[in-house]
Amino acid sequence: MSGDTRGDVEARVLEELASIPSGLTMEELAERLGWRGDLRPLRRIVAEMVRRGIVVKVPDYDRRRIVFKVHRGSGPS
Repeated sequence: MSGDTRGDVEARVLEELASIPSGLTMEELAERLGWRGDLRPLRRIVAEMVRRGIVVKVPDYDRRRIVFKVHRGSGPS
């Protein structure tokens, strides 16, 4: 994934989150994207997507984790 641009990563994040309606933790998202190494760049990208309202953070009380989901109306076109 090191050769991907920020836009490519954002598109892949949206695809993965849209495919799992219950949401994904950061670790699950990284695994599904095939992310290797430092998670900080991925965390920054997802945090920016949360700030822009594309992705939402939701508590999953059963799993006792925060999961990320696509905000309604923001899925891949």
